Amino acid sequence: MDGRFEQEVIELLTPKIKAVLRQTNKQNQKDLEQELILIVLSTIKRKGFKQLPSFFELLDKEKNTQTEKEN
Repeated sequence: MDGRFEQEVIELLTPKIKAVLRQTNKQNQKDLEQELILIVLSTIKRKGFKQLPSFFELLDKEKNTQTEKEN
């Protein structure tokens, strides 16, 4: 698993994690944040998420599919 992918996922989820943590006791927020991040990372590794294709890769795949249908 690419560390950059994991970092991007964490960065995307951080605002939501922080919003949820505001509902908890201030003393526990940092520990809970770390625990949630660990759960997210272990889930990513367990599920084996792959790097998503880029927009252009999807576009090329769609073009190839259309070409194959025409032939």
